[in-house]
Amino acid sequence: MTTSQLILANYRSPKVAFTKKLSEGISETKVFIWLLIACFLQFLARLPLLSREAHLDIDGPSLVSMIGGVLIGSIFLAPLVFYALSMLLCFVFRFWYRDLNWIYFRGAFFWSLLAISPLVLVRGILVGALGANFYINVLSILVFLYFIILIVSNVKTIDRVMNAN
Repeated sequence: MTTSQLILANYRSPKVAFTKKLSEGISETKVFIWLLIACFLQFLARLPLLSREAHLDIDGPSLVSMIGGVLIGSIFLAPLVFYALSMLLCFVFRFWYRDLNWIYFRGAFFWSLLAISPLVLVRGILVGALGANFYINVLSILVFLYFIILIVSNVKTIDRVMNAN
């Protein structure tokens, strides 16, 4: 299956989708590409809000300068933050899963980021169209909870697959 098909399959059964990704093999390049694609899609999700803010705030910075700042933050700084966060979370998860390898945890973490990207894109469109309100906050919390559920599910899948071998 292609990655986009596995992302959609991830909403039906996260364990099956991530098991298929694990069977393809986890490498540093694959994991890094998942992270960069997720960061780029999250950058795209911010564009409707930036356009709305530039349109509503006449005296504020121009749209181009806001897009440039968000682009640098999303593509260059966010991966560094996500790598540091994955290292910290890996240490936390090692309390429950002693044999957890950092490359596999990064795979689980970055795959979860990539898997929630369609939801982040939908949220970005809604924020751009409706502005920030209570319903957008509820949607943001639900997306974050689904992200946490995906990470835990993927780590359990790693543990199950590694202990089966």
